[in-house]
Amino acid sequence: MLSAHAYLRVERPPVLWEADVDDLALAWVIGEMLAAALLRGAVLEEIVLRANNVKAEASSGMPAAGDYVALTVIGAAGDWRPEVRWWPGGPSRTVLVNPELDAAAKAAGAPFAYSRSDGEGGSVTVFLRRAAEA
Repeated sequence: MLSAHAYLRVERPPVLWEADVDDLALAWVIGEMLAAALLRGAVLEEIVLRANNVKAEASSGMPAAGDYVALTVIGAAGDWRPEVRWWPGGPSRTVLVNPELDAAAKAAGAPFAYSRSDGEGGSVTVFLRRAAEA
């Protein structure tokens, strides 16, 4: 699925865990993450899609302890405020105050997501549960 976005710079570890998500839901959440970056003023040719394996410890709070695939869309430009921490059933705020991304994250079964601003630009990260190993 990540290779379908060949127009983006994609960063990933040599071995990326498989996420427990339907392909259509994954495509929808990535598309909405890209749309959120573009709406914030990022330029398509400068957007980075980063995928990482994340092992959350019990003491870290959010997300809950477990293994995740974290997808991050990074835009080097634009206003990414307010910074938001999102989870299903959490406060009635949406990821980047974007209802479409909120709906896509829910459809993908994301247990946690957040946006952040770094002064010049920012990013949005969506956590997906790691698929069970066969």
